[in-house]
Amino acid sequence: MTKNYETLINQAIEELKTNGELFVDMVNELDSWNGYADGFRCFPMYEIDDLFCGCKISEFLDKLTVDFDHNADYIVDTIYGLDSTNDIEDVYRDNVDEGDLLDNIIDYANHIYFNDSDFEDLINEIIDAREADDEEEGNDTIAA
Repeated sequence: MTKNYETLINQAIEELKTNGELFVDMVNELDSWNGYADGFRCFPMYEIDDLFCGCKISEFLDKLTVDFDHNADYIVDTIYGLDSTNDIEDVYRDNVDEGDLLDNIIDYANHIYFNDSDFEDLINEIIDAREADDEEEGNDTIAA
């Protein structure tokens, strides 16, 4: 890979590490597309009735953990049951590696919404650089 590609990748990872809103948006977008956040997805607490409409109260109570607080901002649907949080970024950072997230963003860039146009431009630059590297490697193989 070229130095430009590596520089762009590092820039994108740094952006995911330092921009919490972008990080959360990208996890949510990927989860909406392909279930990326399976086991730790957060939803606004006001959606709790919609999420569990038709659920028997006994089933609902089975999903609750001792730390659940219905006054929190978000409900977290985990593999261990329901939890609550006021810090969605913290939940996602505990469960996501920025490099893995970036790989998925690049792979599904045509299927997700970018709330940050500068980051979307960076992702498109990375994709273009990767394609240029792939073409260059293909030309080297043909010449050999």
